[in-house]
Formats: sequence, C-alpha cells, structure tokens
Amino acid sequence: MDDLAAVISRFPEHEFLVRRLHASNAEFRTLCEDHALAASAVGRWKNDRSRSEHYRLLVDELESEVLEFIEGRHPHQVGKRPGH
Repeated sequence: MDDLAAVISRFPEHEFLVRRLHASNAEFRTLCEDHALAASAVGRWKNDRSRSEHYRLLVDELESEVLEFIEGRHPHQVGKRPGH
C-alpha cells in the first residue's frame, strides 16, 4: 500500500482533502510516507511485542499529526488559520 492509500484508508471520510494536501504540501507528503512506513513496521514486527508496540505508538502520533493537517490546525500549514 502506498503512503497516500494508507492515510486514506485510515481517514476515508477526508479522502478529498488528504489527496489535495498530498498534492500541494511537501511536509504532508513526508508525514504520509512516515505513516506508511510505521504502519508497515507494526506488521513486520508483530512477533516482537516491544518493537511492534513502539511502531504502533508512532503510528498513533503520526495519525494525530495528519488530523492536525486535516482540521487546519497544523502550525506549518500555509494559508490556513487555526480553526478555519
């Protein structure tokens, strides 16, 4: 699964906005790449509880950051004011 598909599968109700952010914001693209890598690592390390949990926590943090972008609250989001 590519990075965009991984984020869309997690936030399908925001697919249009996720695609727009991915196309227009390099930082968001990097965030999507990091999310896909961490999500893949959770599965890869499923037999190592400690490592799997580490990556699961990282996925949770990255998803929170994705939501900040989606909701327009990310501090580096150009052209968006918090809450708008």
